[in-house]
Amino acid sequence: MKTTRFHRTIVISIGAQLAVLAIILLKTDWHERTVKVNGVTRRYLWYAPSKASGKLPLLLAFHGFSGTAEGMRRGSKLHELVDAHKFYLAYMDGDPTWHRPEAGRPCPDVDFFDDLCEELQRNKYPIDSNRIYVTGMSMGGEFAIRLASVRSDRIAAVASQGMVTDDAVETERPFPLLIIVGTEDDRVPPSFFPRVPEAFQKRGHEVKLIRPIGIGHQWHVPLNEELWSFLSSHELEQRSPLDAR
Repeated sequence: MKTTRFHRTIVISIGAQLAVLAIILLKTDWHERTVKVNGVTRRYLWYAPSKASGKLPLLLAFHGFSGTAEGMRRGSKLHELVDAHKFYLAYMDGDPTWHRPEAGRPCPDVDFFDDLCEELQRNKYPIDSNRIYVTGMSMGGEFAIRLASVRSDRIAAVASQGMVTDDAVETERPFPLLIIVGTEDDRVPPSFFPRVPEAFQKRGHEVKLIRPIGIGHQWHVPLNEELWSFLSSHELEQRSPLDAR
């Protein structure tokens, strides 16, 4: 009898653990999605607020060199803001990393941006096309800036952490830019400050620079609320409250 009870306990315990694991896996799989871009399957992690109505902003997040969408999710924790601030979020996966966009030349990662936005609209997500934002870490941050330079008519504002371009970029519309680089970040040349932010300002960009004291080359999670506050305060067109519904 004792042996039977012992076996039952083991079976119940293993069954409970498998059930918990299944729930975790289902939740993870639910967030993982793909989209075809020029015949290539591209991957992203998708988050949507549990309760929302009307058109919502969209934030696309790009990982650093040799990183992944999952690594960006774990490191930035931006998804923890989704329910509170009511926006859609996609952690983008590079192939394997990001290709530099240049005006007049095809770029698979610009196509990724275009095709994903269209795919989300086809899936009937009510995205506010005037409030599409991009952010990134390290090489992903530089890519976000360069992406906005060739899609300034679609991207309302940009936030880059742990990197900035080596000079202001050419663009049709100056876009708002938040730059976050820690004072101990050895991947960004000290000569970039204040030269690069001032170069963007001279070309008409609104620029906000934050230098967290003692922070190295990493995503600074305590600034997530400030990052979202900066991005969400901008949109492509100023509209009346009735238009925004």
